[in-house]
Amino acid sequence: MPRIFVGNFDFEHELAASDKGRVFTARKAQQVSQALATAWIAIANPDDVVVTTDRVEFNDFAALAALGLAPPRFVSRWREIENLSDAELVPWGWSTSMSNLAAESGCRAAAPPMEVVRRVNSRVFRFESEVALGVNLPGAAVARSLDELQTIVAEQGAGPRGWVLKANYGMSGRESVRGRGTALPEGLCNWARTRLASSGPIVFEPLLDRVAEAGIQIDIPPIGQPHLVGVTPLLVDNAGVYRASRFGCLSENDDHWRSAVETAMAVAQRVQQLGYFGPLGIDAMRYRNAEGALQARPLQDLNARYTMGRLALGFSRILPPGWCGSWMHSASHTLRRTDEPSPAEWTFGDDDCRIVPTSPRLSGHAVMPVSLLGLARSPEILRQIELRFSAAP
Repeated sequence: MPRIFVGNFDFEHELAASDKGRVFTARKAQQVSQALATAWIAIANPDDVVVTTDRVEFNDFAALAALGLAPPRFVSRWREIENLSDAELVPWGWSTSMSNLAAESGCRAAAPPMEVVRRVNSRVFRFESEVALGVNLPGAAVARSLDELQTIVAEQGAGPRGWVLKANYGMSGRESVRGRGTALPEGLCNWARTRLASSGPIVFEPLLDRVAEAGIQIDIPPIGQPHLVGVTPLLVDNAGVYRASRFGCLSENDDHWRSAVETAMAVAQRVQQLGYFGPLGIDAMRYRNAEGALQARPLQDLNARYTMGRLALGFSRILPPGWCGSWMHSASHTLRRTDEPSPAEWTFGDDDCRIVPTSPRLSGHAVMPVSLLGLARSPEILRQIELRFSAAP
């Protein structure tokens, strides 16, 4: 059955609105979708369809095709898609608008209950799961009012690295702010008032001395045991924003992440029991405490939807035996050129590595590409590629 991939990357914003009984307005959806919609190429097959907001040229992915990854069909108008009743709708995350789209278009769809989707994607649920499994972060807390948040900051805010406030719905370091000290500045008070009103409780966490992070990718069926798809080490920038996922670089049973995988599978069963099925991504972290000892945080984040790490695993199908890969997503300024080169000019490599674009040129910008795929014969070579292109330290 062919699949129709729809990138509703404003997923968490819609959940926040619906959780408060408001009508969702996708103010930036078109801009975000245009930049990210083609990310589905990582897992899409030639008979699949990817819905975009702008025209995509096949030549933009000629380098990937040369490596053996035949691109899907890209369409910017639904009327270009034939036989919708024979296709399955696959969104980034299930929401009310995606369920409505499936019904209106006549596509096949298997969506979990929306109230369950909203609950398990909330940061409060992630915090509660940490507590229930006995892996909660010391000093972390949930605030349901501004007064409660100010009290938490006064009591827990003296940590040496500062702290972070996270809105109830958000992703990849977004919808979060950082601070330091035991008093909440007026600017952050205003931020907190807005988030408490728009998306509910705020999670307070002490900032950690990060050593490494990884995404644990799981499939949850409606019936049967959840399945571990893989582990994707991830890179973030200094602001905590996601920049890259590695694949083929370590075994899912590697000692570094074995305990995190065990926790993630326990979380998957907890989520399944509530009625959720579909893709699940759990972010785990290794960090150093104040004494310099290595510690693990197996449940740093929970995403009951597709993730970039999950998509990155799809590139394993073109990974040469024994090689490793990294899917990199840069801040645009690191890829800015004065002459708007063709995709072929970005494709280079030798016997030890390959670097190819995985996103099309953005119309009207001298920026190309937004994302790159690096394939390397060794982790050491791959790290050099990441240092050059990923905008992550």
